[in-house]
Amino acid sequence: MSDPGSIIAALHSCRTILISVHKSPDGDALGSQLALMLALEQMGKTVTAHNLDPVPEIYRFLPHQARITSGPIVAGRFDAMIVLDSDPPRTGLFSDNYPAATLINIDHHITNPGVWPHTWLDATASATGEMIYTLITQAGLSVDRDMALCLYTSIFTDTGSFRYSNTSPQCMRIAATLLEAGADSWLVTENVYESYSFNRLKLLGTVLGEMERSPDKRMAWVVVTDALFQKTGTTSEDTDNFVNYVRSVSGVEVAILFRQAAQKQYKISLRSKGRVDLSSLAQALGGGGHKNAAGSTLDGTLDEVKRKVLEEVAKVILSQMGN
Repeated sequence: MSDPGSIIAALHSCRTILISVHKSPDGDALGSQLALMLALEQMGKTVTAHNLDPVPEIYRFLPHQARITSGPIVAGRFDAMIVLDSDPPRTGLFSDNYPAATLINIDHHITNPGVWPHTWLDATASATGEMIYTLITQAGLSVDRDMALCLYTSIFTDTGSFRYSNTSPQCMRIAATLLEAGADSWLVTENVYESYSFNRLKLLGTVLGEMERSPDKRMAWVVVTDALFQKTGTTSEDTDNFVNYVRSVSGVEVAILFRQAAQKQYKISLRSKGRVDLSSLAQALGGGGHKNAAGSTLDGTLDEVKRKVLEEVAKVILSQMGN
């Protein structure tokens, strides 16, 4: 297992570097990717930032986000490839033939198996952006205004605007330093939480109107289908944070979002209030994540997927909390 020092040492001998993050990138992944890109360029590196999926609209306020390319093909070879905020297969870009000699993985998800030669995992970090901040400062680089905004977005979004249980004294200290470096907290808040489209809110109202919960009221869920997207003129991007509304229901310990991804495929998002550990559940469902936030993608009809997930969640709640 690597640490910031060994990763910095490995990067010193690399000239061309590819940085990628997981499919459907979120604020932590994108903020970390952009900040690291800028930091490596301070070191004189040539950096390519490429993901499978494009930058969601709510994160297009981030500086230099237009430089992130997307699509299933990455051309060329690189001295190093860095995967952030996930284990490498979740980039969706490669099976095992990675286009670099030096492979680096930086992540804070406890479910990451840590198979790459240079893997730095820190499950105590509030966000991967917190780790990138540590890497940058240990490399002796300066955090400019653009980097500060990217890293603040990373920490802000992965802590639920500093509301979740992963909010630590350390991440608050880092956030204060980033604000001092020029990060605009209102710019982040406005774009992430206060700039929803009319159609998105119509979709949210429809989805919450069909919310269900288990007889013991400890589990609640919502479903978003392709038909709903077509009816409301929305896309999968518009479901970001929907599951957190479900988690906010009093008495609910685990919230679930079922989002249709194909005719017989559903993306599952799981959220816990902290008394139920979702990490093992995510692995059982073929996904990954944290104690309080996890996800996976399952094949099958809606009824089949719902039955499997609800049964597994109910088992975890029972085993961890009892009757």
